[in-house]
Amino acid sequence: MEYCDASSDAFNRVRQAQDLSVVAIGGEEGGKLYGLEVLGRDLANQKDNVSRFIVVARKPINVAKAIPAKTTFIMYTGQQPGALVDALTVLKQHGISMGKLESRPIPGNPWEEMFYVDVFANLDDYAMKRALDELNRITRFVKVLGCYPSEDVAPTVVTSA
Repeated sequence: MEYCDASSDAFNRVRQAQDLSVVAIGGEEGGKLYGLEVLGRDLANQKDNVSRFIVVARKPINVAKAIPAKTTFIMYTGQQPGALVDALTVLKQHGISMGKLESRPIPGNPWEEMFYVDVFANLDDYAMKRALDELNRITRFVKVLGCYPSEDVAPTVVTSA
């Protein structure tokens, strides 16, 4: 098994190998772009297996308040008992619904974790601003990664010209 930076890289390697024992796992549409044959479907261990792609920009975008939005931020609560509960209570008190909470280890700090949080709120909403102000006071670190429209976007269908 060999890991690749992207499925497009894997597809390209399979095409270049011209060896029937070399295969790639990736999206069917992507494989078609490289002229590859689909050998199997539904390989994921979960029925609704999805990938999350993030667009990174130097400057944040403003999402109009009329458009449903999500805000993603990271925070470090520290190791005291109840610290995460206290932080999540701030969201509840401001009427902000959380869509996702993931913990990730902090490099160089064994047994300490940072939390990635997605909330259903526009960064420009008064409640969101107040919640972030409060989180900045009670946590050790908060950084907003971005605010973006939360509307479901239909996947792009690639057609060959």
